[in-house]
Amino acid sequence: MSSEGFGPDGKSLKAIVFDMDGTLVSSLSLIHHCENQISRRYTGKALTLEEVIAKFGPPARTIIRSITSDLSTEQQGQAVRDYYECYSRNVPAKVLVFPGVTDLLMRIRSSKRRLALVTGVEKSMMDFTLTPFGLKTYFEELITADDVRNSKPDPEGILLALSRIKTKPKESMYVGDSPADIIAGRGAGVVTGAAMWSPENRGDPSKENPDYQFRSIQQLSDFLFPRPGSSPEAYFADDST
Repeated sequence: MSSEGFGPDGKSLKAIVFDMDGTLVSSLSLIHHCENQISRRYTGKALTLEEVIAKFGPPARTIIRSITSDLSTEQQGQAVRDYYECYSRNVPAKVLVFPGVTDLLMRIRSSKRRLALVTGVEKSMMDFTLTPFGLKTYFEELITADDVRNSKPDPEGILLALSRIKTKPKESMYVGDSPADIIAGRGAGVVTGAAMWSPENRGDPSKENPDYQFRSIQQLSDFLFPRPGSSPEAYFADDST
């Protein structure tokens, strides 16, 4: 448990850094829809949801090129463009902003804390996902796969975000829904928060012993903006696992 030194509550944190997919938004159904569409169009093979989840990690363009790896470079490039078109066209109908996210981001910014985002997708995919919902405007820094050499669980992206917003790791928290998020946060030396509200099953982040677990966005809000007499112990991770 690394909460020591952070005072009686989450108010002493000066920066909150978020993951995107599965943390701020639910995008899995759209990713499955478009990857399956591309796979069937170019290879004749349908992809199950489990197969799509197993491919998580690299940027979308890398995943699509791997799905179409038996085809020509030109065909692979077209498949990537078709995927981007499918994804961007369907975001408004198939991506869900988790209830409470917008209000929490607004509240964090109003409290004068620094706010950044670190995602494993490329910039174009981040733009497709956040822009329709007006979420980009809340973040001072947005770090994508295009900004780093090493994707999560490497801490490079988180450290880059902190350097740009000029905040020390010990004063910052990274919130994400996957084991890779917690590993990356720990490697960056920040406080780690597991977003347990996600239904997307990108792996159980609690198995990497995050500092805090939040079952809902409201719990995260209550931690960052505690009521008098409240204790952060309610959100401590279970170190016995």
